[in-house]
Amino acid sequence: MKFFMKIKPTDEIKKNLLSNIQPIRNFPKAIDFPFDKLYVEITTQIRTTEISSECILFDSVEAVNQTKEFSDKEYWKENYTQDEIAKFCIFGQNGQGDLWLFDIENKIYFYDHDKEEMCRENFIELDLNFEKWLVFADLNKQLDEIYGKENEINEKQKAEYKENLAELSSVLLSKYPFNI
Repeated sequence: MKFFMKIKPTDEIKKNLLSNIQPIRNFPKAIDFPFDKLYVEITTQIRTTEISSECILFDSVEAVNQTKEFSDKEYWKENYTQDEIAKFCIFGQNGQGDLWLFDIENKIYFYDHDKEEMCRENFIELDLNFEKWLVFADLNKQLDEIYGKENEINEKQKAEYKENLAELSSVLLSKYPFNI
């Protein structure tokens, strides 16, 4: 059986995520973070969802709780202020303890928990915004499905995957945090 990965439109990915819509759970009014509109629309209507093995999207409540937990200065480099810490929001994880974050400019970062201290220097910026991250997560899902059916990813499939990543971001492949 042949598989072909493709970049799906964000609306299609959003529709799939919202197929099991939950009662809306808004972010607390006390949170003053410039969330991306698409992010709010999705995360307030879902439960935490594993899009792919590397991309688990937190619902709004879990995102707030995780961000609150990791806002403790003990997790951060010694000289970080609460104002600097408040510029980041945790919105997901990968299942191995690594985190997905975005900043107040909607730039996506990956944090490998092996780095220990949280700080901008330990975050890998992937040249993605939330919309592109959803597409990235869906491409990973497609790769997971291929592996699930074939028990391997052949060189042609890896090349196709890499081409799709390059289409999303010119630097994504060079900073890609996982083995392909």
